[in-house]
Amino acid sequence: MLQIRTILLRGTKVKDAIVTFGDGANVVAGASDTGKSYLVHCLDYIFGADEMNKRIPEAESYSQLFVEFENSAGDSLTLERGLAGGDLAAHRTKIDNIKAGEGEKIVPSRSGRSQARDVTAVLFEFSGIGEAALRKNDRGEVQRLTIRTLLPMVLVDEITIIDERSPVLGQSSFDTTARKRAFAYMLSGKDDTGVIAAEKKEIVSARLGAQLGLIDELLSPIQARLENQPIEEDADTAADKLDNAIAELTKTLADHSAERTALESERRDSIAAQQRSESQLIAIDQLLGQYTLLDERYQSDLKRLDFIAEGAHFFNGLQEVRCPLCDQLMSPDHAHKVSFESKSTYQATKAEASKILAHRKDLAEATESLKVRRDRCDAERIESTSSIRRIDSRIANFLAPTMQEASQRLEKLVSRRVQAESIRNDEAQALTLRQAKERIESTSTNSKRPSTKWEPLPSKMLLEFCKEIEAVLRDWNWKGEGRVSFDEANYDIVVDGQARQSHGKGVRAVLYSAFVVGLLRYCGKNKRPHLGALLIDSPLTSYKKGTTDITEDGPIDPGIEAGFWQSLTTFDKNLQLIVIENKEPPKDIGRAIHYEWFAGENAREGERQGFIPA
Repeated sequence: MLQIRTILLRGTKVKDAIVTFGDGANVVAGASDTGKSYLVHCLDYIFGADEMNKRIPEAESYSQLFVEFENSAGDSLTLERGLAGGDLAAHRTKIDNIKAGEGEKIVPSRSGRSQARDVTAVLFEFSGIGEAALRKNDRGEVQRLTIRTLLPMVLVDEITIIDERSPVLGQSSFDTTARKRAFAYMLSGKDDTGVIAAEKKEIVSARLGAQLGLIDELLSPIQARLENQPIEEDADTAADKLDNAIAELTKTLADHSAERTALESERRDSIAAQQRSESQLIAIDQLLGQYTLLDERYQSDLKRLDFIAEGAHFFNGLQEVRCPLCDQLMSPDHAHKVSFESKSTYQATKAEASKILAHRKDLAEATESLKVRRDRCDAERIESTSSIRRIDSRIANFLAPTMQEASQRLEKLVSRRVQAESIRNDEAQALTLRQAKERIESTSTNSKRPSTKWEPLPSKMLLEFCKEIEAVLRDWNWKGEGRVSFDEANYDIVVDGQARQSHGKGVRAVLYSAFVVGLLRYCGKNKRPHLGALLIDSPLTSYKKGTTDITEDGPIDPGIEAGFWQSLTTFDKNLQLIVIENKEPPKDIGRAIHYEWFAGENAREGERQGFIPA
């Protein structure tokens, strides 16, 4: 919450016009035309009014208005605005510490969808009131809570206080619902965030018309397609038959595909066996060729050995000859004689021939074994070739054409199935669109919405609020029981069974004052959203009682007036009440509170003449 500390007017070559306020109760009293009510207009202007609603000649020399506030945390805020109009500047300091050209630029109020910082945002933030949304009509549309909505309950001028309109609703009539919801927000602390607004009737009608046009646009081609379809059996029955045929044909294709896969696997194995047999045949043929060459070599070696053996038999019959080296007869002991034993040579050739014959026998056995192996590989090659031809014949002559034919049939069946499904979908969509069209036409015919039942005021909190007003009236020595109830039809109070509006203007002023003072005390005790400061202009000046006509005023009741002044001495210092009155309070009351006296034209030395210096 906040409290008002200073209201100041500043101009060129004139003394500052300044009035200060303290905690709790404050009274500004004095004669008429001393600028007391001008303070109300200054606050209204700084709270975002489009223009200064009251102009007085004494203020013509002043150009700037400053209002200093202090919140519960002890922080200071000063709002500055030119009296000629325009935006404001927010200074986070006292008036005396403001430096020219500084301060946050803010607007008096937001317009449209603007998110600019305005007086409401700055003051609510400073006083601890959060952003709130209020329902503004029965459709559930919401608007932002602003300080202007709360104004009838925090800034009460001398005209409003005697008015027959509700203290909640004030003079304005265009935002009645929002002000009612603002009062509920102050009682409960709960706003209308989350309320979903109903659409306007014109928007609903336009939307329904657009929906009908869209449905007709969607339905037209569907109906044209259905009309061009040949008459056949029921779509569901045809679809079932096609599904069965597709399933059967798919199974056949799957079986053939599995067989083809198996045959292709077998063909790959046969090709591998064929290639293996052919490679082995090539190797065997090469080896047999080498064996043939080796056998021929063995035969050649045996012939040479036979020749050597025969040569040894004739060697001994040769005559002696002379040595080619020394020309001597080659006797048995000749030095250059080469030893040659025919017998040993024969034996050696015979032994070598035996080994060659053995090798040749082994070669013959190996050759025979290779020929047997070659025959086996050749048989495997022939078998593999035959298997490949058989598989190729099965695939080419049966599986391939059969699968091709089945695939073509399946493609046709699927195409027919898609067509059948398309027809069924068109029929379903057409039915859905026709039903939607019927519903929209029915809605359009019965477009009158039932009235929405909105949440009432919280009864328990309303009762506590009324008890707070009863306590205020007791403090003011109200004549009667002082039993207070709330009239939810008129958003005003009923005291002792009589509505506030049915009293004369003097009683209305007192009860209006009790209403707003009770609301301030209730919000302070229960920590509900409230600025924390309340200004009332002339709560006692109009009050008279004793005449038979309740619309007329009579003599002032001293008990009410005395009780009112006395209650100010015990007013909660955490809240602030500013009373502007023509009447001067008792001296002991004036000493106990913050009191300003404007003496007017007949001011004596030391007395203040008015708000604006003479």
